[in-house]
Amino acid sequence: MKSNNSRIAGGNVVLISLLSTFAVAQESPWPMFRHDLKHSGYTPYTGPATPTLAWTFPVNDGIVSSPTIGTDGTIYFGAGWHFLSTDDHDFYALYPDGTLKWSFEGGSGFFSSAALGPDDTIYVTCLDGHLYALQDMGTHAQQQWKTYLDYSFALSSPAVGHDGTVYVGSPSFAFYAISPTDGAIEWGWYSNWCIISSPAIGDDGIIYVGSKDHYLYAFDDAAETFAWRFSTGAFYDGHLVDSSPAIGPDGTIYFGTDQYGAAGQTPVPVETSFWAVNPDGTLKWSFDIGDGVESSPAIGPDGTIYFGSYDGYLYALTDTGSAGLLKWKFETGDAIDGSPTVDGDGVIYFGSRDANVYALYPDGSEKWTFPVGDGIECSPTIDGNGFLYIGSFDGILYALGTGLPGIGTPDVGVVSVQVPPQLAVNGVYVPLGTVRNYRVAGEECEVSCVIEAGETIVYSDTISVSIPGGGSSEVIFSPWQVGGHGGVEYTVTMTTLLPGDENMDNDERSIQTVAARTNRYISFGSDNAGGSVAFQVEMTASAYFAGSVGVLGWVGEPDENGMSRVADTAYYSDAWPAVIQVGDCEIVPAATYVIRGTFDGSNFGDPLEVSTILRPTPKFWADVAGEFSSGAWSGPNGVVNIDDIMASVQRFQQLDAAPHLTWVDIEPEVPNAVLNFTDIFQIVQGFKGLPYPFSDPADCP
Repeated sequence: MKSNNSRIAGGNVVLISLLSTFAVAQESPWPMFRHDLKHSGYTPYTGPATPTLAWTFPVNDGIVSSPTIGTDGTIYFGAGWHFLSTDDHDFYALYPDGTLKWSFEGGSGFFSSAALGPDDTIYVTCLDGHLYALQDMGTHAQQQWKTYLDYSFALSSPAVGHDGTVYVGSPSFAFYAISPTDGAIEWGWYSNWCIISSPAIGDDGIIYVGSKDHYLYAFDDAAETFAWRFSTGAFYDGHLVDSSPAIGPDGTIYFGTDQYGAAGQTPVPVETSFWAVNPDGTLKWSFDIGDGVESSPAIGPDGTIYFGSYDGYLYALTDTGSAGLLKWKFETGDAIDGSPTVDGDGVIYFGSRDANVYALYPDGSEKWTFPVGDGIECSPTIDGNGFLYIGSFDGILYALGTGLPGIGTPDVGVVSVQVPPQLAVNGVYVPLGTVRNYRVAGEECEVSCVIEAGETIVYSDTISVSIPGGGSSEVIFSPWQVGGHGGVEYTVTMTTLLPGDENMDNDERSIQTVAARTNRYISFGSDNAGGSVAFQVEMTASAYFAGSVGVLGWVGEPDENGMSRVADTAYYSDAWPAVIQVGDCEIVPAATYVIRGTFDGSNFGDPLEVSTILRPTPKFWADVAGEFSSGAWSGPNGVVNIDDIMASVQRFQQLDAAPHLTWVDIEPEVPNAVLNFTDIFQIVQGFKGLPYPFSDPADCP
């Protein structure tokens, strides 16, 4: 009888040959269970856009082993999943086209997923209780060694540490560190119950693994004992840690617990089934579900956490720092005990016991489903060519995807569009974008940029770009000059153009931006009742331009962006917009205007008084902003104080929270879309109470 919490030395090792060195291998698109040592379940490549069946490979028993992909595209997986009896004892290697490369017979079936070492050695546990080390010789597998894990079967998928050490759990209650050279047990440590959880390893080398004894353990890879352990409950209260942990970008460890899988025990109803633990072993938060979670979580590119439950739902949570916030949940027809996979677009793939493979968009809506012949516990694997591989209890490995095996179809997309959210009138900007290649092979494609004001295209450019495999490239377009009117909203759309790209979801991305209004516009409501009407504009008061007081002219025809100028002749219309906007160099700061409507040019209606942003009081000519609140500046508030100076300095520093450029661009009197020390100096002069320093308004360009 072994004592609990004890170190293990030695081991029963069958040695075939020795490996003396580790070579640096090419990158595999999926080298282990859950893709990487942190068990993120995330791949930078994308899966199939449609559920197109490429091929199938039948075996003689169910497939729970999630496929691993070699550096040359070979697909590795095992068959036979039940620890009591299996009809297929083989571990398989397939070419990318689904034909058999070789098979290796173990002493029983293979439940776990293989891990590739730095020299491409294949490590996999078997239901005969051994950990095997295999070399792919091209036509067959050569066994390097096998190590008995002190129990009749093994379910934990191994992980290869940063130094090549192989870590794996065992139903013998033990967690092992095993030498990759000869399979000797370097150290082992006993928990209080079976370990079928698969270890995850952080960047700092700390190893995390769960146990049926209701603990999550953290091991230092050189300490031979746990650094800390986190309790999910009392033994036995239904919180077995069979789920394999995943490590978030900030080091948070996520995992589930379940009340099943305890021999001789009746499942205990539970509420809390999902946990987030800090790197120091303290509880960050827990999430109540009401049923067990054996599924290992996946972490999306935006940090969203995805996992399945025995209640048949796939859950999406946001880690707020103090709680797990439910974003959405998606219902299937049966339990989800397999683990989800997230691709480079954020699409989530998973299988359910209802015999379907699902693909969901990041918002939880369904992208597609694919039916198979029986339930699924296997987790999906995605290669670098857009193919998805998944096994089922029906004894078939399915490959979904399009294009030639090992080549697939291209997939490039727009990741970001970079244009400031507020633009200066007549300002010149260079549209920037980032495009990404979601395949392992490099691509050349065209990228277009189209800018629209309403339905009118005001800018268009197309360039060619080379994108490395699995990488990104910046796209720099030709300069664009913004129109001359404030308040115009623009839509900037960038699109990748590549023949054969079937994934339209990521080809196009748009953002909205606006030309900021200046203190040289007025607006008023219109009333078209009774027929065509024209509007006369008269300046009635000006703090700084007394000589300009009087009739200025007429409101001209609105342009394509809805902005009117001051015209010499009347423009009559029965289709004025509900709000008429007038922007012109004759509209000056700190002035009051009267608008009069007429049907015939002789008889005028009641006057409507409007004023520009800067109020007609000489003392306040430098009032460019109000108060800073909730991360934003309010408009001018009739007071010149230190806030106005700070607002201009923030704009000069180009801070995100700064006010619009045209608010603080007050020198010269016609805003020039440039903020410099002259503008800040003038605002300081206004703060001192000095008079308005500018000349009469210049003629409009």
